[in-house]
Order: sequence, then structure tokens, then C-alpha cells
Amino acid sequence: MVSFALFFALGVWALQQQSFLPALPFYWPLAASCLFLPQGGQLAWRVVRRALILLCAALLGFGYAAWLAESRLADALPDAWQGRDITLTGVVAEMPRAHERGQRFVFDVKSVQTANAQVPRKILLATYDGNKDEPIRVHAGERWRFTVRLKQPHGTSNPHGYDFEAWALERSLRASGYVHPKGEKQYLVSEVSGYLVERLRENVRDRFHRILGDTPYTGILVALAVGDQASISQAQWQLFTRSGINHLMSISGLHITMLAGMFFALTYWLWRRSARLTLLFPARKAAALVGVLAALGYSLISGFEIPAQRTLYMLATFAAMLMLSRNIAPSQMLAAALTVVLLADPWAVLSAGFWLSFGAVTLIFYVTANRLGQPHWLKTYGKVQWAM
Repeated sequence: MVSFALFFALGVWALQQQSFLPALPFYWPLAASCLFLPQGGQLAWRVVRRALILLCAALLGFGYAAWLAESRLADALPDAWQGRDITLTGVVAEMPRAHERGQRFVFDVKSVQTANAQVPRKILLATYDGNKDEPIRVHAGERWRFTVRLKQPHGTSNPHGYDFEAWALERSLRASGYVHPKGEKQYLVSEVSGYLVERLRENVRDRFHRILGDTPYTGILVALAVGDQASISQAQWQLFTRSGINHLMSISGLHITMLAGMFFALTYWLWRRSARLTLLFPARKAAALVGVLAALGYSLISGFEIPAQRTLYMLATFAAMLMLSRNIAPSQMLAAALTVVLLADPWAVLSAGFWLSFGAVTLIFYVTANRLGQPHWLKTYGKVQWAM
């Protein structure tokens, strides 16, 4: 299980290093052939068989990542429609974020009014406030008709730097652009159905601003509550960067895991104090379920960004293993979580946070293995801090 997951991850990683997509028909039959390898036999054949299975695992990972990338790249903006006026109707899919001169938001395209125009299903739009026109203010879940100008997502790619194209591809944003200031800007209806979470996030953010006003740490609380960092001032960002804590202002696996751990510990402590509840459902399983639900709730209210999704998948996998009531090795739990995360998001291997997350959890499992008995919790805590 562990070796299979590692080679599957290796195949996914190998695909992400390619400059073009390979032909898929060649990989699937070869990867599936491992299902028909005969078992048993001499030691030499068993070694060869294991090597072939691991090769097939890598090919499966490579082919799966290629198939998903091909389907996502197919939903693209044609070259002929870059920079041209296109009228389309859609829904503001996420909580809008403020920028220097307007708003930026994800737009789910429902229909295109311009004849013969081809537009991806999900695009990133920006509005720019003019000196004469009344500013546009959109809200999550609203249906609008806009005249837009789009382009394919392109950005500079420096080693170890921010890769906008990879970021957009991972989030299925296949075009970016702006609302034409002199084009159509028609508000149609507030379409709440299907976008309730984003409307809730926006209401929470607005309530923070309404109650706290311009207090210095309003932006920080908003960033940690709903994942909107636009309200953090430039001076604060500079301070956080110089002090090395700027990463804490972005909701990540650390925040999700801390909250899930708190709910797990509290539920476990309370559940064990009721004989009726303990007989009804084991305390550890109840705590795991509550912890995952807490992680899901916080992930949704914070915008369900990719790092939060990865952490949620990991925690859900660990909880599912616990629900099986089997003595499963930590390495197998980690391998299962690795496979689930890569199935949901093959582009995760491009993120440093992915490797840091799994590396940290692996290290924690290793130093807390307790091979010679259960030490005091302070000693375990100290070992974890030393290892990190």
C-alpha cells in the first residue's frame, strides 16, 4: 500500500514536469496490465512482479494526471476571442475581493450572448471604477450580464516564485479579464441557491467591518475568519513579512488542523464522561467525526482554498481509517491520505505546502512511534518540537 501510493505520487509528479501532454491511449492498457500478473512462483518472479506493479502504479498516476489535465485544458478561451468584446451572463461564484480600483471575483458563465463566441465555464473577472461612471459592486450569488474582454491565463514563472498559470489551472480558471467600462453591466437577479456558503462568507466579512470599523486588526480578523486578506494594510503586511509570520495570515492546513484538533479533544473529553453516550458510540470515533465536521465547516467558511481542501482530505482519510476499527499502521494511513489528496488534486505536487505537510506529518509519526512504551505527554510534545 505504501509503496504503491509513493509510486502513484511519483507518476503524478512526473506528469507535472512535462512541457506537453502525452498521448493517453498508450498508458492506460499498460498500467492496467498489472491486474493480470500471475501470483506466486519463484522468488525472482515475485521480485519482478513487485517491480512491475510499482511501475504500473507510476503509470496510473501519470495517466490519471494527464487525463485530468487534458479535460481541464480543453475548456479554454480560443486565441481568436482574446481581447474582443464578449457579452455573457453568469453568476458571481465567490465572495468578491477588493483591489486598488474595484473588485475581483470568480464568475460562473451560464450563457454567452455574442454569436459564435466560446468562453470557458469559469473565469476570473475584475471591475475598475472610472471617474465618471458609478462604481459596480457585485455580491456572491448575484446573476449579471456583462460585456467583458478576456485573455488566456498567462504569467511570469520564476524558479520558486508564484506561478499564476498553475494557480489558475488548479482552480479551473481558464480565462481572466475585466468588465468593459462602456459595455453592458446589467444586474439580473440575486441567485442564492447553490451559492449560500459564499453569501454567508460575504455577510460575515461585512459584519466584521461594520462592527469593528477601521480598527487596526479588523483586516487580520477578517483574513483568519473568511480568508479575505484584502483588508490587511500594506504596513501590516510589511511588518508580518519582516517578522516571518506572513504565512499565518493565509488560512492553511495549520489552521484547519488546529481547529479540528481542538474539537476532537473537547468532544473526546466530554463524550467519555457519559456512560450512555459511550455505550451508544465510541468516544474516539465520535471525536473524529466532530473534528472532521469542524474542519469541513472552517474550510467552507474560509473559501475552500486548495490548501484547506488538502488538509480536509487528509483528516477525513484518517477519520475513515479510525472508523474501520482496525489496527492500521500510521504509514498506511499516510499513504491512503496521499492517494486521496492526489486523486482530488493532482496539481498539489507543485505546491511546497503539499510536501511540507506530508513531510511534517511523517516526521511526527516517526518521533511519536513509542516503540518502548507510552512516554509522558510533555516528553512527546518536546520530541515533536525538536523534530520540527
